[in-house]
Amino acid sequence: MRSKVGIRILSGVVGAVVVIALIFAPICVFNLAVSLACLMALYELYMTFKQETKWQIVLLDYIFAILIMLTPLISRNSYQKGVFTFILVAYLMLLLICSIFWNHKIKFYDVSSSFFMLIYSVLFMYHLTFIRGMENGVVLIFIPFLGAWIPDTFAYFSGMLFGKHKLIPSISPNKTVEGSVGAVIGCVLLFFIYGIVVEYAAGLTVHYLPLLLLSALCGIFAQLGDLAASLIKRECHTKDFGNLIPGHGGILDRIDSLIFVAPLVYYFILYLPVIS
Repeated sequence: MRSKVGIRILSGVVGAVVVIALIFAPICVFNLAVSLACLMALYELYMTFKQETKWQIVLLDYIFAILIMLTPLISRNSYQKGVFTFILVAYLMLLLICSIFWNHKIKFYDVSSSFFMLIYSVLFMYHLTFIRGMENGVVLIFIPFLGAWIPDTFAYFSGMLFGKHKLIPSISPNKTVEGSVGAVIGCVLLFFIYGIVVEYAAGLTVHYLPLLLLSALCGIFAQLGDLAASLIKRECHTKDFGNLIPGHGGILDRIDSLIFVAPLVYYFILYLPVIS
């Protein structure tokens, strides 16, 4: 048991170092790393949904995943210009066409699950690159990572110390209401410290009211992302999405909270700035 915990902690530390190095790396390196993580997450979902042998939709998924990743080269505000809408409409149409011509092999379940997999593992996560590309992006990009991973830590210790009431046992039997509350409180406290560090180290103006509101939302959405991933694994009768990261499972097992938090942070700070 101790060895497993040690491996998990070591993997977490190594992962944190890698993420920090990528944050301060040139933006093209950061974007490439996010792209690779998205493609690996997409592969893990194929294995989970047992669709890896259906080459038609696998090929379509990877083509359109790459198209999504190339949209920032077309326009910095691609979502405003309808680029994402066009990509998703074309993708769904082609999926349905594949189902027509290969109806003996590709069912509507495959179409709907493939559409979900692309949005979940690629489009959601790729919002990280949009945040990194914003003004003060190097500072702002810490927000989704802190907002995704800090609640998990506080939820674990709060649940261990005070946990009595199960949260949603049918999906995740170990999570407690007390742990969930602790996750939100811990996230707010850490974001407050983050704001102070940004003010004094980077010399930027921090708007604390929207920052703390965002921190509370991150604390909630991080847990929802974790629960959503647990729901998928439970429905697919699997414990982990993969075994890439020792002590954590697959890459999706490590970024499940981040998948929900990344788009939340992007759209929040797009319309309600927290740092200027």
